[in-house]
Amino acid sequence: MTTPLEGTRVLDLTMLYPGPLCTMILADFGAEVIKVEPPRTGDHARTFRFLFNQINRNKKSVALNLKDPGAQEAFRRLAGTADVVVEGFRPGTTARLGVDYETLKAINPRIIYCSISGFGQDGPYRDRPGHDINYLGIGGVLGLTKDKGGKTVVLGFEVADITSALNSVIAIQAALLAREKTGEGQFVDISMLDCAVFLLHNSIGPYLETGDEPLGNMLHTLPHYGIFETSDGEELAIGIAHEDWFWDSMCDALEMEDYKGLITVERAMRGQELTPLVAEAIRRRPLEEWMRILTDNDVPHAPLASIVEALDDPQVRHRNMVVEIKDQENTVKQLGSPYKLSDTPPRFASPPPRLGEQTDALLAEVGYGVGEIADLRESGAIA
Repeated sequence: MTTPLEGTRVLDLTMLYPGPLCTMILADFGAEVIKVEPPRTGDHARTFRFLFNQINRNKKSVALNLKDPGAQEAFRRLAGTADVVVEGFRPGTTARLGVDYETLKAINPRIIYCSISGFGQDGPYRDRPGHDINYLGIGGVLGLTKDKGGKTVVLGFEVADITSALNSVIAIQAALLAREKTGEGQFVDISMLDCAVFLLHNSIGPYLETGDEPLGNMLHTLPHYGIFETSDGEELAIGIAHEDWFWDSMCDALEMEDYKGLITVERAMRGQELTPLVAEAIRRRPLEEWMRILTDNDVPHAPLASIVEALDDPQVRHRNMVVEIKDQENTVKQLGSPYKLSDTPPRFASPPPRLGEQTDALLAEVGYGVGEIADLRESGAIA
């Protein structure tokens, strides 16, 4: 079966999280992804083996010391055969290494060059360091995540990292489609701060239209959208949005029939009155009983599962969200793919590569002889 990105070669200069996740998705859809790693350490995520193993399947590895002119030349030769380059350095770093977009474009005008950085390639913050929590803080996302006492809560996973990876995939594939029409590649500039701000549609819309200070996500003012404690001390997520019929169904389930018929605006305005009533009703029964009652009444609800419980959930297992990938030496369990395509599904072909596993083969492919490869290795340019 032909995969959507078969025949697409990607050079991956990224490390840790956003870039490798982006390129793994491309690899899942058939792209030949070549990780270009520092010879001694490799991708820094190799230190955190569990993270590395989750986001580097289906890839090859070449070990190049890009501070060495010989390795820079080797990379440029590889770039002459590539369709896409993905890098995650601070702005300006690739220019100092001689592997920036303008340099590679002169060699290969069809190259698509995606740079993933914290703040983008321009603007007053372009040279600042940062991590996920910083982008979420500046972007307004953390300001929306408060506990019951109004204290900001740090999210339990890397939101800006993941969304920048997904947005990079979208942008790269759009650039590949554009190249089919123009014959030319282009530069793709992905900012993790931009990706954080882009999450705020449902919270920021009223402010952009009226200029009034936003109060946060409207859903969180509703008495039926939140986390509630059951009689056995477990927690239950109720997720009714604007649907009046779900509110009426919940009223039946919670024995709050007197409140049926309230429309969304009324429920929002009476949130301080209604939320304690919902919480009090849910505290009367244990979680297992509520799961049955709410299911019978067609009310959107869910338990708060741990990671272990989530991966053992029958729906998650049915959707193959955990896969095993094997080669002659290793078996790696990984998260599967959320992309379910009927004719060209993602592939799970190989575990993450060993550092520099394909160095000699790939250099030979772009014209290096055995002696030249040995000289590069002797000089420390490759490993």
